[in-house]
Amino acid sequence: MKLLKRISVSIALVMFWTSAVMAQPTIELPRKYVLREANAPAAVKTTLATQRATIAQSKLKFNVGFTAVSHKTIAQITGEKEVPESENIRIKQYVLSRKLSPAAMDILKVKLIACFASNKTYDARNQGYVTPVRDQQCGNCWAYSAVGAYEGSYKKVNGSFIDASEQHAENCVDGDCTGGFAYKVMEWMVGSNKNLSTEAAIPDAGVDQPCAGGTPATSYYATDWGVVHPSGDINKIAAVADIKEAMCKYGPIAVSVQVTALFQNYTNGVFNEFASNYASPSSNHAVLLVGWDDNKNAWLMKNSWGTDWGEDGYMWIDYGSNNIGRRAAWIIAKKAPIIVKPIKDIKVNTKPVINQ
Repeated sequence: MKLLKRISVSIALVMFWTSAVMAQPTIELPRKYVLREANAPAAVKTTLATQRATIAQSKLKFNVGFTAVSHKTIAQITGEKEVPESENIRIKQYVLSRKLSPAAMDILKVKLIACFASNKTYDARNQGYVTPVRDQQCGNCWAYSAVGAYEGSYKKVNGSFIDASEQHAENCVDGDCTGGFAYKVMEWMVGSNKNLSTEAAIPDAGVDQPCAGGTPATSYYATDWGVVHPSGDINKIAAVADIKEAMCKYGPIAVSVQVTALFQNYTNGVFNEFASNYASPSSNHAVLLVGWDDNKNAWLMKNSWGTDWGEDGYMWIDYGSNNIGRRAAWIIAKKAPIIVKPIKDIKVNTKPVINQ
């Protein structure tokens, strides 16, 4: 009798979980991830099976698969540290006391095309303010986040795409392959009037290198930077409305997020793993916000793990998930000097004019 009772309970539980899984909206795994997973290591396949069960049980709205970073440790693909309170106070005092430079005020008169904080949707990629997805080679996400924001501003200010060097920023700013802060790059560029080299000149080597010194032969300078949160607190999560306003004013915004194993294997859908902790947030990865969709209740986030992660290198992440929006910061590129090339080889008629 007891055996029959146990069997009936087991059957009931199986039927319950089956119905729960069947009730979930189906999120189709993109074909490229289906093909990748066929050749995935056994350990990765086991992890994905466990994660998919968790997603179904928790009724999450995204999918996971064998991404370009699935086989790596989280420490290898992230790289953001915690800011000491003394440093946070210093930054806050700087942000709240500094006024926009005249050059920045002039630049900000030019608005981003079609970007209004009241819009239900916005995608900076459609307006040409987002450079291609990059692929960090060590724990230098912080450099990619800062440089990505700068590249977006440079396009807005100067009308052309650039590929600036994250390795150069890593070499010359307080940070390395084990971690750092995006705002440090911005502060270095603005406060010390430093310009970035090109990616072609100093590519990401995946290792720490000494700062070469000197001045690169580029116009990649910045005039101002700041923190999105009104308090100037670099450790807080900025409000959705404030980030939208900042994005429309300055361009793509550098932010932080808390990466987990589910985040690492994200392929598509709206990522909504756990609720953000606004009282005491933590983060371990720096990324870029380039748009939003109120219908999805999500940010469009650009990552630096190549195009074989997420939706071709991007993620839709719920406004209130995984502490996204922490350390939101912006930067304004300087106007590049207009170079007037000399006119050469112009033939001048030196023959005398004969009056008719």
